[in-house]
Amino acid sequence: MGTHYVVTIDSVVLEDKGAGLQKRIKSRLAEINSQMSTWDKASEISRFNHSQSSDWFDVSPEFVLVVVEAKRIFKLTDGAFDPTVSPLIDLWGFGDNRKKIVPAATAIKKARQSIGMQHVEVRLEPPALKKSLPDLQLNLSAIAKGYAVDALAAVLVEQNITSFMVDIGGENRGGLPKANGNPWRAGIESPLSTLLPGQEQPFSRIVDLNESSVATSGDYRNFFEIDGVRYSHAIDPTTGWPVKEPPAAVSVVHQSCMSADAWATAMMVLGSEKGLVVAREEGLSVLFQYVTDSGDVELHAAGLLAESSAPPPPPAVPSGRAGSSKASSSAPWFPFVAAAAIFIIAIAGMAIGTIVQNKQLKGSCGGLASMPGSDGKSACEFCTTPIDQCQNAERREQLQTEAQNADSV
Repeated sequence: MGTHYVVTIDSVVLEDKGAGLQKRIKSRLAEINSQMSTWDKASEISRFNHSQSSDWFDVSPEFVLVVVEAKRIFKLTDGAFDPTVSPLIDLWGFGDNRKKIVPAATAIKKARQSIGMQHVEVRLEPPALKKSLPDLQLNLSAIAKGYAVDALAAVLVEQNITSFMVDIGGENRGGLPKANGNPWRAGIESPLSTLLPGQEQPFSRIVDLNESSVATSGDYRNFFEIDGVRYSHAIDPTTGWPVKEPPAAVSVVHQSCMSADAWATAMMVLGSEKGLVVAREEGLSVLFQYVTDSGDVELHAAGLLAESSAPPPPPAVPSGRAGSSKASSSAPWFPFVAAAAIFIIAIAGMAIGTIVQNKQLKGSCGGLASMPGSDGKSACEFCTTPIDQCQNAERREQLQTEAQNADSV
């Protein structure tokens, strides 16, 4: 699917089944690729897209399962989630490496005439798909990765491995807690970590994934600007244009990673105002992140994600959006001043101590190598400095002698 995967487990089963399990995981991913990957020109989805026929096209039961869920979310979002939107994505230059341009209105209108999940029919027995538009193209990249995560989780459970974390392209699913009782946890990245490179930014949320999943969609890595106007890769299928002022990122927690994956994409198009209404109606846990003009992150959440398990952002600041809070990108000055004061006091104490003892400041033990403690011992005895690097000559010789005696014994 053009991305990475990581499977982490907490189990002793791998002691004798590691190689076999890895082979089974790779085989399962290859199987799903052969069904739903547009990167594979021989896959079921690629052959379906190439076909101009309006007859039933036989596919695997899994392919049908994913399309059924895609159609369900398409209806619940009034078309905001539409896996047939590829012609518009390509037209705007997000589907390949072509030059980014603002298409003509006539080109957008023409592209919209060949999209719409309402033009895809599904048959469960025998499993098959049918399209009423010859040029219609399916792209399941916004839901198939999540399905693959669920599929790998099923592989692990079949092997009696119940404590795990599966990650495909940033979509994650956790199993039962680890043997020590700790849950599997996933961090929801702050958009500021990309917008302010080199500056450490906290996660916006830390999520406990106990037999549940989290998926994130965002535009802060995939956009372009022309004449000062920013165009997001989040295309609204109902207009054919990129969403105006989209969230920087949307994350969804759901029992099914397939559903979480699709909902995260849908919420990018809906935005927080419409998205939160749908989330509450459907009982979804959603986190919207917006980056304001002042460089703050504005958060909007519903469900479990409304209750953060990560360090909470600063107190809410009126922002014009109901239920929002801000996490500033600039840290408060007080901790730095306090740390500086403590450091100065420590240095002053060391200086006074060495003057009283009439000793030089030296050594790698923080300048205390030659200063005895209350028991008359050198500080070198309590640090992790290797013997040959200890700057207290007397103590170094003593330690070397002790080491030699120990070796002879």
